[in-house]
Amino acid sequence: MHLDHLTLYAPDLNAQRDFYAGTLGLEVALHTPERLTIRAGSSRLTFRHDPAHTAVSHLAFDIPRTLVDDAQAWLEARLPLLPDADGHTRFGPNDRWNTTNVYFADPAGNIVEFIARHDCPHDHVGPFAASHVLHLSEYGLVVDSVPHAVRWLGETHGLFPFNGQSSTFTAVGDHDGMLIVVPAGRGWMPTGEPAVAAPFELVWNGNRVLGSRDVAEMNRSTPHAGQSRRVP
Repeated sequence: MHLDHLTLYAPDLNAQRDFYAGTLGLEVALHTPERLTIRAGSSRLTFRHDPAHTAVSHLAFDIPRTLVDDAQAWLEARLPLLPDADGHTRFGPNDRWNTTNVYFADPAGNIVEFIARHDCPHDHVGPFAASHVLHLSEYGLVVDSVPHAVRWLGETHGLFPFNGQSSTFTAVGDHDGMLIVVPAGRGWMPTGEPAVAAPFELVWNGNRVLGSRDVAEMNRSTPHAGQSRRVP
């Protein structure tokens, strides 16, 4: 599942440009008063202007597994990393996820992640630079019912759980890209910021599209208590 183009909303596009292009060094593909598009490796990230927007999203970018130390030092020289409650700012690998993760926030409050997938042979030579950002890796999909959403994604889009599933957290997709499906109110790593549904549009695998209208549809079709919630 390649995440080609993610569109989110932000109240201040100039601040977003300063961050993604200035601080992170990513290329600006388009900047108008209403829209900002950033190139991140083989993906694009767009912010549309909405002065009233406050909802926080989670998104992640893949980086080479050989440049984790370099990438962390590169980030720390530019911005504060987000810590968990114990003050840790680097996470993994662990028994379930063979990844290393560091997190930071953009000016709109979105929780952004650099993730190195150690099972993927993205072996680059450093030092780390913005050009080593490979592509969008994850988007946090906030729904009413995780089991029902997972079933809906399987039946509607042929997207299935990756590395297990639960009623509060299920990754759907594959190593190349995934949706992190969580219920509203669940805390995002590492800060515990409660997940909220935010308007978005995601183009994946060239021409497949998923957006806020699809989430509204899956939420409307969520079974009532007592009905079957079987998932694939």
